[in-house]
Amino acid sequence: MTVQPRRLIVTTILIVALVAPASVFAGVGIGAAAYSDTPILAASDVNRDLLDGSFSFGANGRIKFDSLMLDALGLYATGEESIDLYLTAQLTGDFLSFLRLSAGIGPAIRFPLASNDEISVDWINAKFDADLILFKRFSVGLSFQYLIPSSDVNAIDLSRARGRIGASALIW
Repeated sequence: MTVQPRRLIVTTILIVALVAPASVFAGVGIGAAAYSDTPILAASDVNRDLLDGSFSFGANGRIKFDSLMLDALGLYATGEESIDLYLTAQLTGDFLSFLRLSAGIGPAIRFPLASNDEISVDWINAKFDADLILFKRFSVGLSFQYLIPSSDVNAIDLSRARGRIGASALIW
């Protein structure tokens, strides 16, 4: 796969145009995340043999505007051989200047690594974060993520829903 120079330049300009204002007017955090794929609060139809004991690792990026935070979590799912992108719009609040609580919802996008599979948006992602803010530039936190299968708004499948826990460390 070759990348065209023009497409690369346009993509770079777009990223700079989005990130530069966010870094001036908002807090931008970038870091690492790890999630256990072992289901917690799972429905009965979850394939535990595939998920038990496996972990997902990746990157976490957040942009915080006062009480709104946009969260992008990209994880390599070892049990399912895919890269999953979880986009979440969250309401957030800072308490006692060292504790940040946030909760939100958004889509989950799966990029399968097998060449014959297609990109899919088949999940709804609900995420709850509790972060300790250290020295105003670093945060470590725990997350609970609840994944609900859904091919569209009218086809939510609660029988396959599952929760999982994770941790993240970000530099702001």
